[in-house]
Amino acid sequence: MQTLNDHSYKELERLAKQRGITVQELIRAVIIPEWVNEQRESDKGR
Repeated sequence: MQTLNDHSYKELERLAKQRGITVQELIRAVIIPEWVNEQRESDKGR
């Protein structure tokens, strides 16, 4: 489980609304995949 401060949540909510999706969908479909890709890229450099 992850908690967010109000500012972070409001920003995620704004981004989700721009895409016509929920915050949960944004996290699952956009944020987590981007984070995974960044981690893979940083692991390649090791």
